[in-house]
Amino acid sequence: MADASPEITPALVFGVITAVAAFLAISILLGLLTRRKTRTFEEWLIGHRDIGPVVTGFALIATYLSGWAMYGNAGLGYTFGWAGSWLIGTVCIMGIALCLVMGYRVRRYVQLGARTVPEMLRVRFESKTLQALAGLSMVVLLIVYSVGQYKAMATVWTITTATPFQWSLVITAAMVLVYVAAGGYIGTQWVSCFQGILLTVAGWTLGVTSLLWAGGPAKIEEMLKTQSFTTPGGDSTGIPLSSYIIPPSTPKDMAYPWVDWVGVTASIFMFLFMATGFPHNVARFLGTRKISKKEYWTMLFIAIIGGLTPLWIGVVGFAGRAVFGGVLLTSQYKPIYGDAVGALVSISAGGVPLAALFTASVFAASVSTLAGMALIMATNITRDLLHNANPNLSPKGLLWLTRIMLIPFIAIPLWWTMTATPPVLSVFMAGSAVAQAGIFFFVVGVSMYWRRATKWGAASSIVYGMFLTVLHPQAYGRHVGLYHWGCWALLLIFGSASAYFLVSLLTKPLPKEKLEKLF
Repeated sequence: MADASPEITPALVFGVITAVAAFLAISILLGLLTRRKTRTFEEWLIGHRDIGPVVTGFALIATYLSGWAMYGNAGLGYTFGWAGSWLIGTVCIMGIALCLVMGYRVRRYVQLGARTVPEMLRVRFESKTLQALAGLSMVVLLIVYSVGQYKAMATVWTITTATPFQWSLVITAAMVLVYVAAGGYIGTQWVSCFQGILLTVAGWTLGVTSLLWAGGPAKIEEMLKTQSFTTPGGDSTGIPLSSYIIPPSTPKDMAYPWVDWVGVTASIFMFLFMATGFPHNVARFLGTRKISKKEYWTMLFIAIIGGLTPLWIGVVGFAGRAVFGGVLLTSQYKPIYGDAVGALVSISAGGVPLAALFTASVFAASVSTLAGMALIMATNITRDLLHNANPNLSPKGLLWLTRIMLIPFIAIPLWWTMTATPPVLSVFMAGSAVAQAGIFFFVVGVSMYWRRATKWGAASSIVYGMFLTVLHPQAYGRHVGLYHWGCWALLLIFGSASAYFLVSLLTKPLPKEKLEKLF
């Protein structure tokens, strides 16, 4: 096995810092330049509704391919072998293509006054209560999802520069706060486009390079057959990594997607629905202009190329396990563990240039998602709660309050990551992904197409989904005998869907004349 800890040379540190500094400079410059076009609170939220297909497409890639895709997937492949592939992105392309079809309809609701995703629900169902309920639910789920972004950025910075993990987290938080406050929606949209291009190039480059570095697919497959699953911390289970599932040895082990085919099935449905279910993805369409069929196909092509990136990052994990063995799962690498493999492979396989490119891309993926989520959570409070309750509040006051609200929504997940770092990033984030997929795919996505949907159906879906979220097998589910991740995920996704459809069919929809303007 190769040494998993390459030397951190001054040249490497300089290259990484230079690449990240250049990325930050371009990102902040774009945010500041677009700020000149932002004169009102609404413009800060959605821009001028003139964003084209290329910017929208790459911005969607940036927010979708967050820390789990650009960094966490390598840790999954490394830690769980082939079984981890079910969370690496089994149907990524299908999910993101479906998001393009359903999300583009958001434009119609913008024309009717919606400026946030929960506000779309107010317009769709004429219910301020539903808007507030959706806003609060999104805040909770996005805080959880933000933790993974912090770990991804702090990990790659720590590995490549030997900077303490906690300092990396603080620097990241400060950077997100500055450029989101500066640019607002239009700023994050253009910045996210730049970041989407960067991370797609970096992901493909690192994936192909790592494949060659490890000796090719046959060599990787041969080496993985000799490896067994080791839990973060160093406990060996004796379970081989050559299978597509890792059978449980205790009830606690069932809290993972790959323990059997029920979990695998649940992870497939999660990926199919989550791209549309992620509010920070759907929000990318709020400022999009009307596009032609040819432009739509351009946007779809961008989504397909970007949607393959998570699979290449997964290859990095397989390659790292084949070469390094299970050393990253020992206490020596606590609290990062197997998530360190992406940065280590980039250094070993490509030296300074590839390590610098990969580090900048991880910052791009994580920061773009964090920025989008922080902006959404802040506006959930100011627009979906405060403005919802008192429409006479000053737009200028709302703008500044939203900027201030960015601080707690950047600080809360930061503190969580510092005090309770998740051992396997993508496994942790999958819990939030299931909830967002199960709730908002139907409540937001399907509601834009199904006339019969009612506010009571949407509200019941949100309440049920949030209740099941609390019963995650690694949270409170074990106290009620719910140990199985796959059963939990399917109960959440299809239970939320059942509540949505059944309650809608049992309650009265909006009058036909009101539905006409929506459909």
